[in-house]
Amino acid sequence: MRLPEFIRTSTFRWTLGMSAVFVAAALVLVAVIYQETSSENQGRIDRALTQEVRSTIADDIGNTQLHIDVRLLDDPARVRLAGVFTPDHKPLAGNMASYPRDFEPDGKVWNVTAERSEGGRVINQDARAVGGMLKNGNIYIVARNFADQAPLQQSMFHILAIGLAPATILALICGVILSMRTARRIEGIHQMAGRIMQGYLHERLPSRGTRDDFDKLVDIINAMLNQIEHLMSEVKGVGDDIAHDLRTPLTRVRASLERGRDNAGSLDDLRRAVDKGIMGIDQALGVTTALLRIAALEQGQRSAGFGDVDLGTIISAIVELYEPAAEDKGVTLNAGGIAHMVLRGDADLLFEAISNLVDNAIKFTPRGGTVAIELVRTEHNALLRVADTGPGIPVPEREAVFRRFYRSDKSRNAAGMGLGLALVAAISRLHGFRVQVADSQQGCTVEMICNPA
Repeated sequence: MRLPEFIRTSTFRWTLGMSAVFVAAALVLVAVIYQETSSENQGRIDRALTQEVRSTIADDIGNTQLHIDVRLLDDPARVRLAGVFTPDHKPLAGNMASYPRDFEPDGKVWNVTAERSEGGRVINQDARAVGGMLKNGNIYIVARNFADQAPLQQSMFHILAIGLAPATILALICGVILSMRTARRIEGIHQMAGRIMQGYLHERLPSRGTRDDFDKLVDIINAMLNQIEHLMSEVKGVGDDIAHDLRTPLTRVRASLERGRDNAGSLDDLRRAVDKGIMGIDQALGVTTALLRIAALEQGQRSAGFGDVDLGTIISAIVELYEPAAEDKGVTLNAGGIAHMVLRGDADLLFEAISNLVDNAIKFTPRGGTVAIELVRTEHNALLRVADTGPGIPVPEREAVFRRFYRSDKSRNAAGMGLGLALVAAISRLHGFRVQVADSQQGCTVEMICNPA
């Protein structure tokens, strides 16, 4: 038999568990209260019995029978017992039919089974008894049974039943309501997840805006779905871009080889055709190699080789490397204010990322322009800034330029594959850095926000 859905939820099981704990705690509490009340009542009875025996013995002037009559006079519950016995345990007075077994008249409280004589009948009763020796040698015993403890016990259990049963039922009802609400929310999430698995990646799990645990989980899953949708869109776009960017060099290779085969009049002509073909193949291999490198970086395969590196030293080496290229183009490469700054990372990858930024800046800066590299320490991190006086990047394209194969309209005629900034972004993410195109009055400014070691 299949149980209802709400019964199988963790909420209902937790409710059952907490109800069981509540019932157990209530039982323990009632037991403790009963035990304490019973002990206090018994202590009070024991003190009264002991005091009565001592008073009777101390005031013994031969009127013990009067003491017994007074004691038994007001006893509607039939719980009091008293008796006088000879030294050989024969009854002389009182309502105790026989001397209690294993009892000593030593002034201490004993648990006994007393025989009560009433209306010609003998009734056995469990009682607390105290006894002492009278001046004439007889034994005086007073006792009290526990018959009046039963109503107290019944009252305790009655109170427990009155308070515990409704509370338990109410807890179970609340558990059922909460479980059904949870089951409905899970069912809604399940249905929406089914649509997402069917390919509707734009769908998102429903959120009530209450910021409870379910909403927090839904927000996390929706953020993950946003990232998955974004990655799927990128994969689709990258596939188209790869096909487009590889088709051009491969077409050139084919045309070059075909012309060389048909038109080569000498071995040198054939070699030149083959060299052009090799250049086209190298370009295609460069695209493939760059893509594989970016994929490896995004998977974090180089993070195991991290260590402390001096970013200032890396920048100085890059400036020294690119100064000749900048001079050839008539561009001023300014690297003032480079401070020594240690951070955690891979020196080779950081060299490659910064080199790409400097290379792009020199490439797009016209003759007579300036490329400035600056490394400063802010309040919480380090800031690497590469600024140029080139055409700049429009605001709508400032995030897109870090995607693979993306090329701005202003850079269509420049050499390259559109993978340089994508590689910079991948290296930055691997290091936990952030790269962005900042606002600039002239040209383009790219900032890499780094975390110092």
